[in-house]
Amino acid sequence: MYQKSTLTNGLRLVTEESPHFHAAALGVWLEVGSRDEEAAENGLTHFLEHMAFKGTPKRCALTIAREIDQMGGSGNAFTSKEHTCFHGKVLAEQLPRLVDLLSDLVLNPLYHSEELEKERQVILEEIWAQEDNPEDQVQVLFARRFWGDHPFGRPILGEAGQISRFRRDHLLAYREATYRPEQTVVAAAGRLKHQELLEALESSFQDFRNGCPPRTRRPAATHPGVHAFPRDLEQVHLCLGTRGPAAGDPKRYTATLLQLILGGNMSSRLFQVVREQLGLTYSIYSFLSFFSDTGLLGVSAGVSPKNLEPLLAATFKELKKMKVEKILDAELTAAQEYLKGSIYLAAEDCEHRMMRLAKNELHFGHYIPLEEIIAGLLRVTAKDIQELAQELCRPQHWALTLLGPVTDLKFSLDF
Repeated sequence: MYQKSTLTNGLRLVTEESPHFHAAALGVWLEVGSRDEEAAENGLTHFLEHMAFKGTPKRCALTIAREIDQMGGSGNAFTSKEHTCFHGKVLAEQLPRLVDLLSDLVLNPLYHSEELEKERQVILEEIWAQEDNPEDQVQVLFARRFWGDHPFGRPILGEAGQISRFRRDHLLAYREATYRPEQTVVAAAGRLKHQELLEALESSFQDFRNGCPPRTRRPAATHPGVHAFPRDLEQVHLCLGTRGPAAGDPKRYTATLLQLILGGNMSSRLFQVVREQLGLTYSIYSFLSFFSDTGLLGVSAGVSPKNLEPLLAATFKELKKMKVEKILDAELTAAQEYLKGSIYLAAEDCEHRMMRLAKNELHFGHYIPLEEIIAGLLRVTAKDIQELAQELCRPQHWALTLLGPVTDLKFSLDF
């Protein structure tokens, strides 16, 4: 059963009670991500997320870690382009303890200078690890070129030089400007009681206030083209992409099916043609990212230099086919059944249900039943997919980033 309540300070609670679960998952979602940073602040959202676990007036860092372990579940946090989330999953009887812990982390971090210096080094190690992973790094480089000087183009982790300069007062000022109760959603799913959870949140979050004016997110422009970053690697790692629909766009169902058919699973066109039939690569896949006002449709792969041009030619051919040929009914039905099964299977996990609740509230402001999502997917026709492919697959709107042993670029985006 779904329920929603709003505290006097604007914080929203959305829950889905499922008595058959033994566990409950809870997440505190703040509508602040790397997109909300100014250039000089890049990396601060992620830094704040890390520092929340380094101590509060009630708990030191070790106490926080021990308490998470003692609950016998899991607790963590993540930062994305548009959100920060502190979340956990525990047995139902431990839910009040989880609420107390997560609210303490969100509301009462100390940011001790000594802990800040330790965590600065941890984040620098995280940045360097990403730079050493070409599959991740090509995504970072793609974003820089495709989104340009928009915050979408900056890495969520920040740049090493910038992270090295941040002080405690920078974290405090950024937190004061961006952590807002009216832009906070607490989502919970599993064995729980909505009223009991509401009362616990009213006690924990009643003094959460922010009088600063909210920041305005500026629209993103895109910058198509081909960009190469030479590096001494065994493979060329590539990311190819274009602007896609936003999270609330009615075409999101069509885009989801288009992406799946293109390269979203093992029976997809790119996997079957590029890997299975041509044997050009071990890894190739498509992806779809939804943001509040835009999106990204992309393809990623790693390939030996001698197979780079054949792989791109095969990928371009499949993109063109999506535009000029309607997919077969059997292919559409198989994709719809795959998504239907994935949705229902994921719904058996209370943590997945919690995240879906939160995203529905953040993007739409209300609950969307599973049946409505599946009905939306089943309404999509082969004609809808072809028309969206014709809209999205315009080579002049795409960008390609290459990382690895690349020198001569004798190809252009042609599909």
